[in-house]
Amino acid sequence: MTWSPVTMRWPTESTRWMDQLSGAKALADRELASTGTRLADLEAVTTTNPGPVGAAAKGPSEAGRQAMAEQLSEPPACLVVTPFQSGIGQGRGHQRFLSAPNLLQALANKLTDATDAARPQGEQHALCILFLATRYDQLAASLARFNALMPVPELVRAERRADHLAKLEAEKWQIPQSGPLPRWQPLPLERCTVVKAAQQSMAGQLAVLESYAADSSPMADLSALASRKAEQQRSRDRQLQDLQQSLQDRQPDTATRARTIGPGSNAELRRALLEHDGPGHEWVICAGVLMVGSQKGLSFVRELVGL
Repeated sequence: MTWSPVTMRWPTESTRWMDQLSGAKALADRELASTGTRLADLEAVTTTNPGPVGAAAKGPSEAGRQAMAEQLSEPPACLVVTPFQSGIGQGRGHQRFLSAPNLLQALANKLTDATDAARPQGEQHALCILFLATRYDQLAASLARFNALMPVPELVRAERRADHLAKLEAEKWQIPQSGPLPRWQPLPLERCTVVKAAQQSMAGQLAVLESYAADSSPMADLSALASRKAEQQRSRDRQLQDLQQSLQDRQPDTATRARTIGPGSNAELRRALLEHDGPGHEWVICAGVLMVGSQKGLSFVRELVGL
């Protein structure tokens, strides 16, 4: 065998299967025009009957939508404090620490921070949640349990950083093994201009024909639609049941503690937050969230954390 010069050309043999599409494409064009004509003829002779379900569902659905809007229409103000925020945690480099008493003090100080124009005003209630840990993996696990139900962005970032620090501490002594070079790897055909353009064109033609291959009668479509709606309803019911079951019979989480205070002004809430004995300095890596709002606005979260 000798080295042959390279001539870039269209892969005729590899794409010969496209010649089989011409007959179906022509038939599809004619059928599309015929379908438009048949639909225009049926418009004047067909009627629809929505049935009794629409009228029966209208009242309960409107009441449920209004109740859900009222329950979630007053979101409380939220303040998150973590060891990784600038000026909050103690330590050097990536290793940051924040004990539970210092965390409570930082949360309380923000209630009367006159430089923060977004702080809540007037008579309010407050819900404080503390995530207590002595190691980064404990903090990440505690935050993960809460973020699975209510992912606050700042807590999600703290969870990821704590998890990465825990993995770094566990894996920093591991030496990665590297095999001899070079290595086998897949050919990046998706970067080839000709292949990309050909793939888009062929995929478009196939998609058009596949839409006709999936054609069915109107009665079959209506039956399939009814089946899909029933399956969607069953799927929603299962999701709600699974969520409710996952929150039943849970054991108390000693690493996550919550407390409600109020009503009162910001100064009164600050005093109430600091006046009772809280977790001590033995909890060296902690994070917390303080939610301030109306009693109705806090009801969903308060019940969620078991208060």
